[in-house]
Amino acid sequence: MARITSVGKYGRKAGFREGDELVSLGGVPVGDVLDCLYFDGEERFDAEIVRGGKRRTLHVRKHADESLEIELDAEMRPMRCLNKCVFCFVDQLPKGMRDTLYVKDDDYRFSFVSGSYVTLTNLSDEETERIIRLRLSPLYISVHAYSDDVRKRLVANPATVKLIERMRRLGEHGIKMHTQLVIVPGINDGEELTRSIRGLHGIPGVLTVAVVPVGLTAHREGLADIRTATAEESAATVAQVEALNSEFGGFCWCSDEYYVKAGLPPREYAYYGEFEQIENGVGLFAEFYDNVDFELSTLPDMHLGKKVGFITGVDFAPFLRKKLEEVDAKIGISSTVFGVVNNFFGQTITVAGLVTAGDITAQVDASGLDAAVIPDNMLKEFGDVFLDNVTAAEVERALGVPLIVVSHSGSDLVGRIAEFFRGEDI
Repeated sequence: MARITSVGKYGRKAGFREGDELVSLGGVPVGDVLDCLYFDGEERFDAEIVRGGKRRTLHVRKHADESLEIELDAEMRPMRCLNKCVFCFVDQLPKGMRDTLYVKDDDYRFSFVSGSYVTLTNLSDEETERIIRLRLSPLYISVHAYSDDVRKRLVANPATVKLIERMRRLGEHGIKMHTQLVIVPGINDGEELTRSIRGLHGIPGVLTVAVVPVGLTAHREGLADIRTATAEESAATVAQVEALNSEFGGFCWCSDEYYVKAGLPPREYAYYGEFEQIENGVGLFAEFYDNVDFELSTLPDMHLGKKVGFITGVDFAPFLRKKLEEVDAKIGISSTVFGVVNNFFGQTITVAGLVTAGDITAQVDASGLDAAVIPDNMLKEFGDVFLDNVTAAEVERALGVPLIVVSHSGSDLVGRIAEFFRGEDI
């Protein structure tokens, strides 16, 4: 039972009021807001509420596209992770970061709502049936290996032996799934990787597989002795996954990081289909290039005459530098790219999204610049705080130049810079 804190127009028309205690919908006890979201799409059902200490039944009749817009006071507290993954990134975090980053969650509800990856090792049979009943689809599943023994070695939780069977049940009942394999050399690469991709292709409902290299920081005291892939191993993995992707017609992809590690150019835009694994770093470079090209094609030539620094990670720096030659020519700026070495996590971490404020202020010389540009994925979502708990405003003061935050997808990079210097919307 949860108290209703807000009701929309159609919810009020159906008889719901703020302050009501919501007991059940369609005869099913209300657990959280996901139950309300599911019944938003239903046209006829009964709802049990308690108002003024008395239980009442509401006979709801509405169109499927009429949202009740019910909000509850019941907070969705994340289910805790029960695994001890050999590559767990939280276990490798240094001190001094935002408190929320140290929380280990593994919650199917947040997988549905926000696309976070889960292992399903803490999922009960009742929760499996709830996923099916509420049609929570798609889900994002961390599989890592199709073989039970290999997967158990990686996640260190015997409950993972139920994963493939559970995924089959979900798929057979219409639940779609995106999956990821975090690759640890010598454990789940090579033949095991092929076995995993082929196995996942045979599970109904599995739409995609992202193949991602393991990320290891410099803070691994007392943790498993594992390593990252060499350039040769990375190239072999790329070739292996590309061959399977060709065989299955667009099903599995390596993240961009694999191409960088292998010394290979990123693939073209069309290779990534619907970009369904973009949040896993699959196709980020291609998306960025395409978005910048589109912006360049729609904006007039300008001569801003400004010097701009672009701050990114080591991986993307040479690719960004190449594309900025076109940007410089189009809008008349002089660009300098700063590929920031990650001393906070360790120099094996090379992606832009894990660059911290401390490393930026220690390495970026902004003297002579008119502004500096950072991608939004360096900051907390819907916020302005870096991973090391320093605000964008503090970095701006330390650098001594304005900081321009742009989408990491490149969709507004050129326009935001032009708008900033011209003082008008472009």
